[in-house]
Amino acid sequence: SQVSKVADEWVPLHQGTDGAFWMSVGHVILKENYADRLVPAFQDYMRQYTDAAFLVTLDKQANGSFRAGKLLRASQLAATKDQENADWKFFVVDETTNELKQPKGTVGHRWQKKKGEWNLKLEDCVTNEPIKPALELKGRTDATMPVEVTDFSDGTNSRVISRHVPVRQVETVNGPVFVTTAMELYFAQYGIDRGLKGEWPKSYDDDSQPFTPAWQERFTGVASSVCVNFAREWARTAEHTGGKCSVIIGAGVNHWYHNNLIYRAVINSLLFCGCVGKNGGGLNHYVGQEKLVPQTS
Repeated sequence: SQVSKVADEWVPLHQGTDGAFWMSVGHVILKENYADRLVPAFQDYMRQYTDAAFLVTLDKQANGSFRAGKLLRASQLAATKDQENADWKFFVVDETTNELKQPKGTVGHRWQKKKGEWNLKLEDCVTNEPIKPALELKGRTDATMPVEVTDFSDGTNSRVISRHVPVRQVETVNGPVFVTTAMELYFAQYGIDRGLKGEWPKSYDDDSQPFTPAWQERFTGVASSVCVNFAREWARTAEHTGGKCSVIIGAGVNHWYHNNLIYRAVINSLLFCGCVGKNGGGLNHYVGQEKLVPQTS
């Protein structure tokens, strides 16, 4: 088993349940530091160093609901479809103008003939004007659509939860599509109720919905109150130190199926608080088993 130092106590975490604990940590972080209040440093970090502001297309299902699809690509819009590497350049919504913009630094910019645009400057690649990517569409559109989230916690994929996200309609070369931001999909996936339609957890004590602190207690044995306290201390530490929270993780997690998802659950909590790429922060991996997958292929 792995142990985590939580609130001055050593709390054992079974390797196979780490993901449940960290998803619940993310639930608390998103609710208290994104939905209930805004932390400027976290917002700026997510805009510049993550794909949270990028627009994602929504694929309509037979029942009229939607599932998250692929990123909206430059090749899909008439005005940008002829750009070099258009399949690999993407869009955000600029907070100032509410227009679609193409930030530099995508993989399309890495391999295009013109050099100097593969960077993390918040500038439009067409006009070179500064942009401020919007993380949320809530408040920028009155339209919402139901997005399906699958709950796998009972060992099946039979439970599907429907939660609304704010959407914007974009005219593509193949007709209109609905898009939302990756950040809005985070809120839906983690179950952060911001007053939109759908099935949302009622509180941290609601163990009937995935990713609440009470929900993770059923799998980890870590008390809901300990999970909440840990998440609050984590976010507070990151806010006051400029992102100096770190996780050391290694071989034990790699012995479980879908260990990559456990890693992602941990990394998300780091990203939400601006910790990756900071001295004293980030994901610290040991043992070297990350070499196995590329070696196999």
